[in-house]
Amino acid sequence: MKKQMNAPNSDVFAEFLLQRKIRTTLCEDAQPKIYKKKVLITGAGGSIGSEICRQVYALNPAEIILVGHGENSIYLIQNELRNMANKTIQITAEIQEIQDKNGVRRLLEKIKPDFVFHAAAHKHVPLMQNNPHSAVANNIIGTKNVAKAAGEVGVETFVLVSTDKAVEPQNVMGASKRIAEMIVAHLNNKYTTNYTTVRFGNVLASRGSVIPLFLEQIEKGGPLTLTDAEMTRYFMTIEEAASLVVKAGTMTSGGDIFILNMGDAVKIKDIAQRLIRMSEKPNIRIQYTGIREGEKIHEELLEVDELLHMEETEEMFVGKAIMTPEYLIDRLLMNYEKFSNEALTVELLKIANRNEVNIPMEV
Repeated sequence: MKKQMNAPNSDVFAEFLLQRKIRTTLCEDAQPKIYKKKVLITGAGGSIGSEICRQVYALNPAEIILVGHGENSIYLIQNELRNMANKTIQITAEIQEIQDKNGVRRLLEKIKPDFVFHAAAHKHVPLMQNNPHSAVANNIIGTKNVAKAAGEVGVETFVLVSTDKAVEPQNVMGASKRIAEMIVAHLNNKYTTNYTTVRFGNVLASRGSVIPLFLEQIEKGGPLTLTDAEMTRYFMTIEEAASLVVKAGTMTSGGDIFILNMGDAVKIKDIAQRLIRMSEKPNIRIQYTGIREGEKIHEELLEVDELLHMEETEEMFVGKAIMTPEYLIDRLLMNYEKFSNEALTVELLKIANRNEVNIPMEV
């Protein structure tokens, strides 16, 4: 097997798969804003969160606060950063469950960070489809806890890491992230904190993503499992994703949605075929399994109403959030535990797609 197959994070590997140039300089001008500041990162032990940590570290902040609920992943990124050359940067690790509102408030009151990058989330579509209450508790309530506490303690900038699956969502995970975006946009009108959202496409080589799955299937001799031959997705590297988060945090004046300009969407089938060619195992076949509940054939980056307010640069798109009335979100969060999985899924999709306004919520 060729060497690139063992380097799924390399730009050469990514450019071959995506057939576009990888952007490597997105946050180089963010240094003046981050320099000697306190930066708190939730989900810091995850694949995206840990890369945000590395890129923030390179900008010479005063302190990086690593927040997560898994002590092993936090321990690993803490040790990695502490072993880097710049010993003037303080590295602080905090084990904190974001669903614990009081604990989150105490933590932010103690730290009083300048920037909060909120990467903690449940992100797997099929898992969240079967566990909508967990999606609400973590992705919506957890986000609200961190974001509201950030406003209360006077954080300068709060950045929510979201997903293109939040655009006209058809599944629980996307709906939960869309509602989280709305909460952040509402809070931007209440506090002096600059609240913004960054939407990702699919992130190459992140945990649980399609590329590691395909590589594992190739190692076993196949087949590569794919839901539909026409399915497309927008892709970005972990480094691009993290740098977009940092860039957005230093650019925003609040209420924005940032999306990396990732070029055209890519057929998953084409990526699978390129991986097979690289593997030098030409007999590996692709097996189509059928589209799963809540999946789309094609994802979008912005809703139609958001496109009306969009600005485009060479590097990114910048839109404005479109919101559901806040009282509908609050009512859902007060009652969600009383719903069955099926009923909660329906309510999440109604609110996220802004077609719930005239429909009373029944418990």
